[in-house]
Amino acid sequence: MTLKGCLAALDSERLLLRTPERSISVAELLSYPDVEALAGLRVALCFKSAEQAMQAIVALDGVAQQIVFLSAYSDDKDLGALITQSECDLVLTDLGVRLNAITDTPVADSLDQVAELDLDTRSNLCASRWVMTTSGTTGNPKLVGHTFESLTRSTKSDPERGATQRWGMLYEYSRFAGMQVVLQSMISGACLLLPASGSGLAEQIAFFADSGCTHVSATPTLWRKILMTPGHERLDLRQITLGGEIADDRILLSLCNTFPQARVTHIFASTEAGVGFAVSDRRGGFPASFLTDPPAGIGIRVVDGRLFIRNSQVAPRYIGTDTSFAEDGWVDTGDAVELREDRILFLGRASGVINVGGDKVHPEEIESLLLAHPNVSAARVYSKSNPIMGALVAADLVPVDLQDKTPSQLKAEIKSFIAERTERHKVPAFISLVEGFDANAAGKMLRVKQ
Repeated sequence: MTLKGCLAALDSERLLLRTPERSISVAELLSYPDVEALAGLRVALCFKSAEQAMQAIVALDGVAQQIVFLSAYSDDKDLGALITQSECDLVLTDLGVRLNAITDTPVADSLDQVAELDLDTRSNLCASRWVMTTSGTTGNPKLVGHTFESLTRSTKSDPERGATQRWGMLYEYSRFAGMQVVLQSMISGACLLLPASGSGLAEQIAFFADSGCTHVSATPTLWRKILMTPGHERLDLRQITLGGEIADDRILLSLCNTFPQARVTHIFASTEAGVGFAVSDRRGGFPASFLTDPPAGIGIRVVDGRLFIRNSQVAPRYIGTDTSFAEDGWVDTGDAVELREDRILFLGRASGVINVGGDKVHPEEIESLLLAHPNVSAARVYSKSNPIMGALVAADLVPVDLQDKTPSQLKAEIKSFIAERTERHKVPAFISLVEGFDANAAGKMLRVKQ
């Protein structure tokens, strides 16, 4: 099955995409010019315009041997390296001048230009490999090969219900999480709302509200920003999805209280492991029963406090390298977890542990405690070098309201609050009050490098 084949089964007049300027129907998406000249070739997409990218994806799936999804917001060094590693034959992009300066691979700004290029078709039509990039939060971004089947393993197809759904797009389409939104929306026949490229969060939320948005997927970091953005109360959501970071109890409760009509789901997924599982019981972590009775199609296990996922549909090596990220199908997610009663809870990234005089501290664990304080709306914990202890815990906090307290008073109150709830070495030795944090292209909070 191809994406085009799925769309062909829908009513041709159904609206699938909406931008601030126009709406696009099934028929329009399927009417793209013939691209058989690209049969068997490896094509990279690098568009700021999500609308152009959607049109190219529908046209290329089942034609190109490989479709590589590159973020238009990556720096030149990363983009050049990924184009080389993917060994692509063509880059379709709206960054023409910029990409021409960093790669010798042929570049075109649309599929209409393909006929003008000197490209040799390698084979007949074929099942396409969809190549996604990792977020790069733990190193240089890498390329992972998927199939249409592996990307849609958990996708639900229900055109009758889809006719009433409007998915708001906050992720980049080129990221794994963004592609999940694209495919779920399109295959179910819902309308995908694409904000203007480069628009701010307040403008995006206003566009969603004006368009009758019912479904939104975002990281916990983005959801916290949404709840602090004027106009979010205009959203009438029916489905809220969180992913990419730990969904703590406070953000889950806040979303449930703010959008009481919405089903709140947090998903565990990664570019390497694919979609793992979804949890909709409004609690952090996931049921321990998943270890013995996992969701269909995958395996889940915990080894030495680390979470492993098995997904046989994902290629086990990074493309363009000799590096394997799976052994016998099992992917080490890099996430530290622990069993508490009937629940497996996420502690944080194993690679991000702070070593305080030999005692380990997971930044995410302390962030969760900080977020439980009523005057903290966002928190970022990181390591700060110390000549005696090796490292100490530091925290940047976004205050909700000082409530007539001085910054020094609030910091002291927060330290006491944390000290009552955890061990001494985990209490932040340094606290800074800030206005906010930046998120990376995947919607995750930018971490302070140790």
